[in-house]
Amino acid sequence: MPRLGSHLAFASLSQLLRYAAPLLVYPYLTRTLGIDAMGYFSTVMAVGLMCSVFVEFGYGLMSVRELASGDRHVTGAVLSELCLGRSVMFLLVAAGLAIICHYVDLLADSGAYVAALAIGLAYGFSASWYYIAAERPKALAGIDLSCSLTSFALILALVRGPADALLALWLFVIPLLAAALYGHLLARRRYGFRLTSPSALLASLALSLRFFFFTGFPSLTNRWSVVALAIWSDPLQVVYFAAGEKLTTAAINTTVPLTRVLLPRIGRLMAGDPGAAYRDIRRYVIGIGGFYLCASAVTIALAGIIYPIMFGANLAEGSRIFAAQMLMVPFAASSRVLVQVGLTSLRKEGFCSLVFIASTLLYLLVSALIAPTGGGIGIALARAAIEMIVLLLFVRAFIQAGHSQARP
Repeated sequence: MPRLGSHLAFASLSQLLRYAAPLLVYPYLTRTLGIDAMGYFSTVMAVGLMCSVFVEFGYGLMSVRELASGDRHVTGAVLSELCLGRSVMFLLVAAGLAIICHYVDLLADSGAYVAALAIGLAYGFSASWYYIAAERPKALAGIDLSCSLTSFALILALVRGPADALLALWLFVIPLLAAALYGHLLARRRYGFRLTSPSALLASLALSLRFFFFTGFPSLTNRWSVVALAIWSDPLQVVYFAAGEKLTTAAINTTVPLTRVLLPRIGRLMAGDPGAAYRDIRRYVIGIGGFYLCASAVTIALAGIIYPIMFGANLAEGSRIFAAQMLMVPFAASSRVLVQVGLTSLRKEGFCSLVFIASTLLYLLVSALIAPTGGGIGIALARAAIEMIVLLLFVRAFIQAGHSQARP
């Protein structure tokens, strides 16, 4: 079996490539599109990414765990359940977004609506679950490299002014759609495709709902922040916050290589030696938390330098919002690793779901109240406080699980 270090290196490269293109091209877009067009771009992208959370619906993490079991009866139906389940969710999302846009002035036109759905489809049908389950991080890194380079080159070549905001969105989406299709074809060749029954499909939707609660709900809080500002605040706040979110999201998602590599391995270790698995999880979470705490403190201190360099001097005022956004990074990153690697392996999905549901609903309410007057800084501070409370609840649950294992 390939070594952990090799897998982690390629998974890290994959994650770097996935976020390199947006981080490199975003400064170009802020300068090329201007404030109004960039606000349009950011709003459509945020709505599309919110849609993708519902389309994905927790199937990725659920499929990885099911495939790790090695049960041939299970693996033969995984691809069918995933594709059909996500298709059902996409249709529901399309209908729901149309209803929302009818009553709320959220998306400017029908082109924005279609682009948002395309973004939801591309990210929601991501095939990264296949590469994770098959332990093929090298292949995933190659796919991400191709998508990043293609999007980057197309945007630099074709986006020339404010009128090209919608085109820029499509240039992000098209390579992702092609990569998703290719990945699902590879999954079909490896695992087969056995059409599932309606009852089995409903059962998979019910099971994936549990995973959605603790994988999807944290993502909803990220996307909702920009949407809330778009509805209740001014376009400049949207642009400031969306730009900072690119950096904070990239920072939090640097935990993804660890979760991709460690999840199947911790799952197997948990079956043979739960005590050793618990100790490994504890060590990883403490190390990650300490690293992100130090890195965030340095970034906050240098926010006034980093933000203008990344996004231009005309957006320099957004550095204060960015500094406030960075406060939640250590809490969110530690929670992600603890939940997806630790509490998932300990079969604590139900508890995680309740915590994420409660925290997300609280954040939706608080951000709606804060956005009109507090703007981006108020929303960022509220997010940091909620993320800290969530992490403390997860740490408490993890410690209790350790005490339970220690009992004879």
